[in-house]
Amino acid sequence: MRYMVDENHDDEVRDKRRRSAYRYILLLLAVILLPIVANNIYIRQLLPAAAALLLLGILMANILLLSINREAFLALPVVVAMSIALVMLSLYHGQNYSLYLLFPLLVALPIVLQTRWAMILGVLSGLVAAPVVFTQYDATTAAALGTSMGLTWLVSAWLVFAMTEQSRRLKDMAITDALTGAFNRRYLELQAARGLQDWERHQRSVSLLMLDIDNFKKINDEFGHSVGDVALKSLVTLIKERIRGVDTLCRFGGEEFVLLLSETTDTQARAVANQLRRAVESTPLLPRGRMTVSVGVCDVRQVPDIQTWFKLADGALYSAKNLGRNRVEMAESLPGFVAASAMTLRKTVAGQR
Repeated sequence: MRYMVDENHDDEVRDKRRRSAYRYILLLLAVILLPIVANNIYIRQLLPAAAALLLLGILMANILLLSINREAFLALPVVVAMSIALVMLSLYHGQNYSLYLLFPLLVALPIVLQTRWAMILGVLSGLVAAPVVFTQYDATTAAALGTSMGLTWLVSAWLVFAMTEQSRRLKDMAITDALTGAFNRRYLELQAARGLQDWERHQRSVSLLMLDIDNFKKINDEFGHSVGDVALKSLVTLIKERIRGVDTLCRFGGEEFVLLLSETTDTQARAVANQLRRAVESTPLLPRGRMTVSVGVCDVRQVPDIQTWFKLADGALYSAKNLGRNRVEMAESLPGFVAASAMTLRKTVAGQR
């Protein structure tokens, strides 16, 4: 299916970028290690030399694996932690120049970990390096080095936080309807594809509810579009308060919404649909009068693909419209229902909405 292909392509692109980033970071660490390896061999410090050579060998093996599209056998946080440990070992063997190699490693910590472990390792690195700094240098130089290392880590952590927050906001904008805060149609298509895939692989039932506000044009004509917008947002809030975190509410278009109910059979979905319908009817969402919704329900077990799933739910919705509105209809109650009949039914009642 097209949507599944799109999602798989996105996953492949992200995975390729992740591998490339990992490979470049490993190359950077290898370059950082080379002076330590060379100096330890030169001054015959066997323990630091053996540790540095072992770590360098691990880095090169991982780089090779990533270059041939294989997974590295050590996670990047482990590699960075091992590199920091090697620098500390070199420091305590009197190789004070290793202190300067902590700077790029401290920068890498927030980038690699992006969790509280970055802070813990950063603080531990600083505590271990502090005695070396203050015993080997005068107070002014030690203070300057300590401040520089601290600022290096803090700036790196702040940049990672800012980039992560920006990425989160951009992602939210890409999958969220700006007016109502519900997910948008693209996200719905991706989640529906995942739901269909889960059914085919693991027999996990998913039900799709298509909701449409009855006579929404009259609401806009009587109260104005601003009140209509508020009504849409209030409806989304009402529904979100009554569904689970694993369920997905999306704005399908205009005053039409789709709700994907995870691990839910058609019988359970019908009960949920009626609960929501009654809640909308009994809640004052308009300045005067009441607002109602019609709902069409279709279980994933009845469909071969996403397009058919949407069309069957759409047909059930417009059957509910045609039968008087403010009601729930099931796709299975329409024997022999096909896409053509859905379109015909939509045209029949389109002027009555």
